[in-house]
Amino acid sequence: MPPNPSPLGAPSADDLSAWHRVWTAASSHDRPGEPLPSPASVRRALTAAGEDSRQLLWLVRRPGGDPTATAALRLPASDRVPTAGLDLVVHPAHRRMGTGSRLLATATEAAAAEGCAGVTAEVPAGAPGEDFLATRGFVPVQRLTWQRLALCEVPERVVKLPDVPHPGYRLSVWEGPPPPALAAGFAAARGTLGGGPRGDAGRHAPHLGEHDTAEAAARRGERLLTVAALADPDGAVAGYTRLVLPAEAAEPARQLDTAVLPGHRGNGLGLWLKAAMLRRVRGDHPAVAEITTGTADDNRHMHALNAALGYRPLRRTVAYRLALRR
Repeated sequence: MPPNPSPLGAPSADDLSAWHRVWTAASSHDRPGEPLPSPASVRRALTAAGEDSRQLLWLVRRPGGDPTATAALRLPASDRVPTAGLDLVVHPAHRRMGTGSRLLATATEAAAAEGCAGVTAEVPAGAPGEDFLATRGFVPVQRLTWQRLALCEVPERVVKLPDVPHPGYRLSVWEGPPPPALAAGFAAARGTLGGGPRGDAGRHAPHLGEHDTAEAAARRGERLLTVAALADPDGAVAGYTRLVLPAEAAEPARQLDTAVLPGHRGNGLGLWLKAAMLRRVRGDHPAVAEITTGTADDNRHMHALNAALGYRPLRRTVAYRLALRR
């Protein structure tokens, strides 16, 4: 019988080391050729929850102390009827032994006790994780393609795109929270798009940046960079793109949501915004070597836009959801 999951409060140094061992083994097995998680990235992932969210953590160990599985349940504090995001990882040497099933049951029971309407989890496309979730009541809600852009390979024509005039619009760039004069308009723009397509950020998949804020990034040692298109003459936010700059130079930056408000679509703002973001990162943050992003497979427009910028496919995943309320 697999051991019982042990809930964690504040993870100790030994807990963080054990968590890193599980993540490293799983990453090597499931994503060969991709960079392994660093100890610092694991520490940030487990200790950076704050006002916008909180996490429940479990660590499973064998009787001898060897770690076999981990689970992190993210509970967004801002949602009226929250959907929790679950990140469950089982060491490859300990799969198909019941550990994952017991850990999943523990996490979903905790989400129900917290009043969540559902739980989402993301697994590699075509991998055993799909059957694992499907046979336990989860249903697929979104398929995503993850892409990588090496900044040294950005086409020169893309670097020049921000210089192309877009009559009636101007660009604004900021790091951290929006400037006071733009805060209300930016919040309204994001709220308007809450139920619609957000470009790179999927609506159902966990951990794709929907709840990322400048404050949350800062707690992780990261920085949130935003480029917005403002409509003249009043300076209303017409669209934006957001990116997280990594805490460690060896890690990739993460492209978050890109969106253009309905009344401003068809003017080439999406490509203009993302090209301006790339030039800003290349010019002001030369230590950043690459950017990764995840895009819903049915968002053909964003896939075409990313291809024009030089993004290349990295892997495919599927987001599943378990309804906890009927």
